[in-house]
Amino acid sequence: MIWAVSGGTSLVRTFALLSLVTIALITAVQVGVQWVLLRNELLDWERAATAESVRAEAAAALAPEDFVRWDTPEAQARFERFFRRALSNPEVLRIKVYGADMRVVWSDERRLLGVRFDGNARLRRALAGETVAHLERAQKPENLYERGFASTVELYVPVSFHGGSVPGTARVAGVVEIYKDPGRMFSNIARDRLTIVAASLGGALALYGALFWIVRRAARQMETQQRDLTCQAAALQAANAELVATQKQLRLSERLAAIGEVSAAVAHGIRNPLAAIRASAQVALDALDDRPRVERYLRAITDEVDRLGGWLRSLLESVRPFELHPAPVDLNHVLRDLLALLERRLAAAGIAAEPRLAADLPRLTADEVQLQQALLGVLENAIEAMPGGGSLAVTTESCDTDGRAGVRVTIRDSGDGIAPDRLARVFEPLFTTKNRGTGLGLAIARKVVERHGGHIAIDSRPGVGTAVSLALPVGGPGQDA
Repeated sequence: MIWAVSGGTSLVRTFALLSLVTIALITAVQVGVQWVLLRNELLDWERAATAESVRAEAAAALAPEDFVRWDTPEAQARFERFFRRALSNPEVLRIKVYGADMRVVWSDERRLLGVRFDGNARLRRALAGETVAHLERAQKPENLYERGFASTVELYVPVSFHGGSVPGTARVAGVVEIYKDPGRMFSNIARDRLTIVAASLGGALALYGALFWIVRRAARQMETQQRDLTCQAAALQAANAELVATQKQLRLSERLAAIGEVSAAVAHGIRNPLAAIRASAQVALDALDDRPRVERYLRAITDEVDRLGGWLRSLLESVRPFELHPAPVDLNHVLRDLLALLERRLAAAGIAAEPRLAADLPRLTADEVQLQQALLGVLENAIEAMPGGGSLAVTTESCDTDGRAGVRVTIRDSGDGIAPDRLARVFEPLFTTKNRGTGLGLAIARKVVERHGGHIAIDSRPGVGTAVSLALPVGGPGQDA
């Protein structure tokens, strides 16, 4: 309770300080940006209004040749007349007229006549046709005789004359530079700045008050919720203790169920071979005088023991982790060796092998021993699925495996197929649809394929057959081909 009250008070104080600083900074930036925009807007207005007036006066008082033969008495008289008309505006402090060669052709400061100012970048922009306006403090070389001026608005107005009736053919004959008293503009700026500051401060205070009220209300709600959470925490602790006990009991039940399932599978896998061994031993005891018959049943006992040992080895391999030893592998060669190994078994079962191996298949980087075991398990499953004979198609091809170059081998049988309700479980260890199956062939195959970074898939149709596809990346697990 004490923590909740102090925490809420601390939250309100922290917010009050941070929000005040943040809103003050935002307001200061806003005022600064608005002032700059306002000043630029006033300069734009001053530029447009003055330029229009100056061009009208120049068109009425001057001629194009005055900027070329500027030192003639006639030209100087016209410039003087233009100056007198411009002085009708009380804000105009000084006027200079430049020719196209950046030379002063007229000025009310006669000592500037004929002087060129090649380094004046703003003058160069005006001669290119741009009207330039800015606040000036008389710091440029051409301001030698204006050092006594305070801040002024300096404008460069290009003057052009139409030489014909075709639009767009006017050329800039010269530039008129005007210094204007910025008092009126500054007073407007000061007035507008006060308005902006007052409006921004008013908005900031309103925003701060609204946010402070919201946070204070939220803090009070948090105090109430904290008290509720304290009560709920005690209830949750009791429920959690009960849940932990239930989970322990559930894990124990799951382990017992898993042990029971494995035990049942092991008992089922051992029972048939043991029954065959006992039957063979009983017959051999009853026929001790018939040596060929005894030998036949002893061989049957040996075969069943070997089958039982192989099943136990497969069971261990399905759960035991193994290390890969990758090396270049010719998948077609591995499949040919496996088909040759199973040749007698295929012939005895009346199964026709149909290998369709791609001639240009790339070599794999894989563990050849593990890959042989996986493929052998799939091939044996296919043979066992056709007790009455059939066809066994083995196909290889290049493919794409998760964006990498890969190869795919498809093993297709013409057996009875697998029912849809059982198809989803075929990769589970110890699950089998055959009386003498181990339920480990496909589980081991998937484990090997996935350790190589590949995928295994099965497609089966009852009455048509089953196809198992193994896709493996060429470059091995975790590598680009």
